[in-house]
Amino acid sequence: MENELSFLKKVPIFSELDEQALQLVLSRSRTLKFRKGVILMSEGETGESLYIINEGTVRIFVSDEEGNEMTLFIEGAGSYIGEISLLDDAPRTASAITMEKTEVISISKTAFVEIIKENPEIAFNIISALTHKLRRATEGIRSLALKNVYQRLVLKLLELSIEENGQKLIPKKHSHSELGKMIGASREMVGKVMAELTKGEYIEQRDKQLVLLKDFPHDW
Repeated sequence: MENELSFLKKVPIFSELDEQALQLVLSRSRTLKFRKGVILMSEGETGESLYIINEGTVRIFVSDEEGNEMTLFIEGAGSYIGEISLLDDAPRTASAITMEKTEVISISKTAFVEIIKENPEIAFNIISALTHKLRRATEGIRSLALKNVYQRLVLKLLELSIEENGQKLIPKKHSHSELGKMIGASREMVGKVMAELTKGEYIEQRDKQLVLLKDFPHDW
């Protein structure tokens, strides 16, 4: 229980709650475990649960009738998904699929509404978080509209990277197809740009980590 309380305290929408309120959240939730490749929610369906990611990674995406997909966000531990349809009673705006073994804390819509009524401050935290997501989405749209494939790809690589021992690296391996879905480009185009970046010694694959060796050129 103590570990779960500590974890919830780090989740942005619950960060201002006291221990009693956090225990209320836990009492209204359940923990679920999924293998890689499981659809947690589907675009267009009725939203009945909010998912808080405890462990693992989840890809949020939209798709068309032909099966073409566009990745909106990659969310990891401490993030939460599915809150929008709980607030407006409209269908899910996007789908979510696990990218690896994932554990989530699930809170039903009924329980979520009860929690908000008892702790109105959560609503303000959600508004703040949604504003942040909107800014991320707006930046993604701007990138798609104004930047070429190379520019979109290097921006995404920088977004996915972390700083470790004075070096930038991407700790999880992403296929060219996955990267393409993140930036709205084909697997082939991503492959060509990645090959050129490798040839120019801007990136290097080491085991499952992609290391960013030096600053990318402004344009290619």
